[in-house]
Amino acid sequence: MKNERILVVEDADTLREVLASVLEAEGYEVDSFATAEEAFESFRAHSYSCVLSDFKLPQKNGIELLQDIRQESADIPYLIMTAFGSIDIAVAAMKEGANDFITKPFEPLHLCSVLSEVIEHRRIINRSLGKETKRVRKFLTEDSATLKVLHQAKKVARVDSSVLLLGESGTGKELIARYIHEHSPRADKPFVAINCAALPADLLESEFFGHVAGSFTGATQDRIGVFELASEGTVFLDEIGDMPATLQVKLLRALQEKEIKPVGGNKPRKVNPRIIAATNVDVEAAMDSGKMREDFYYRIAVVTLNIPPLRQRPSDLLSLANYFIEYFCSHEGRDKLSLSKEAADLIRKYPWPGNARELENVIERAVILAEGSIKPEHLGLTMNFDYSALSETTLTLPEIAQAATRRAEIDIIDKVLRQTSGNKSQAARVLGVSYKTLLNKIKDYEISY
Repeated sequence: MKNERILVVEDADTLREVLASVLEAEGYEVDSFATAEEAFESFRAHSYSCVLSDFKLPQKNGIELLQDIRQESADIPYLIMTAFGSIDIAVAAMKEGANDFITKPFEPLHLCSVLSEVIEHRRIINRSLGKETKRVRKFLTEDSATLKVLHQAKKVARVDSSVLLLGESGTGKELIARYIHEHSPRADKPFVAINCAALPADLLESEFFGHVAGSFTGATQDRIGVFELASEGTVFLDEIGDMPATLQVKLLRALQEKEIKPVGGNKPRKVNPRIIAATNVDVEAAMDSGKMREDFYYRIAVVTLNIPPLRQRPSDLLSLANYFIEYFCSHEGRDKLSLSKEAADLIRKYPWPGNARELENVIERAVILAEGSIKPEHLGLTMNFDYSALSETTLTLPEIAQAATRRAEIDIIDKVLRQTSGNKSQAARVLGVSYKTLLNKIKDYEISY
């Protein structure tokens, strides 16, 4: 089963029943209605993966339904059905936020192919992370240095300059990007997020600029790219440091000329999205190695904001932990759990190499396991290595290498001891060291088994 729920709106009884039967045979759950009013009422009461609507409906038409739905959700895929030759209606629907269109008559297999494509397209661009879970996601901080970053973000939001967000994975760069968008004059326009490391260059180009039918295998319909979709809004390019150099050239030209060409197309289209990019790589090293073009970097980094890692924001630890506890308890339908003093102490001491994302995952696990209060054993954390030492600028390279070696040895010894259920003799054989050497390292590293 696909576990996807489709909302079908078609006033012709026979066609509506056929559409429902075809989609259900493909594994979809289907709710079907004859009017836009009935469909919209159901839309507000349920969660759908896609809306499939005819244009001609008894009272409100398919574009008017689309306008209503876009007031409720900016990201739900919307596929409109039009009569053959009604390209003007299809274009109008796309301008109002439809993801694609299909002309009647059509083959059932073709419909399923297009439907699957728009749903997958939504997953790829992930343009409204958090809305699917009905969760309001905010960048929470009490740290003075990080509050300054938020203040700078709010100032730069007023203008359309490109922004580059730097920071480790899990620090909340997308939340900062959304913060900028929400405080900008474009706040009521689309915010589209793309992970540049998630797709190969050819598919990423199609996501950026769109494509024309037949331009590559599987391109069954013309597709609008996110630069055109969010031409009046904001495009967030995450993991920009992993974008292929060949695509950097095309993107640079699009930003400079404010126009794009869809893959397989010849006619340029004017676009003007606000660009916010993010990366966790060392951009200077990336430019030195040729992985990132200097002209591309200077184009996207008109303003640069550095997001501090969580280990440098100790005042945020418990407030974030309690925020996540409250959310996951509510999500699981549980009474609010308290954080024991021992667990709070461990959260304060732990270096959080995975930053806020790691803290969120740890708290989610703890809420599932805990009863009454969250204790250290529910967190699943081990204090074997002082990660924060690596951030000290006073360390020499040999000291950093020694610390990294210590970390690696602790991790592998811990892993092998778990695999051998604490059998030290067997673990020593697996590790290729003597029993005495293993005992000494366990003692030196204070590994408890």
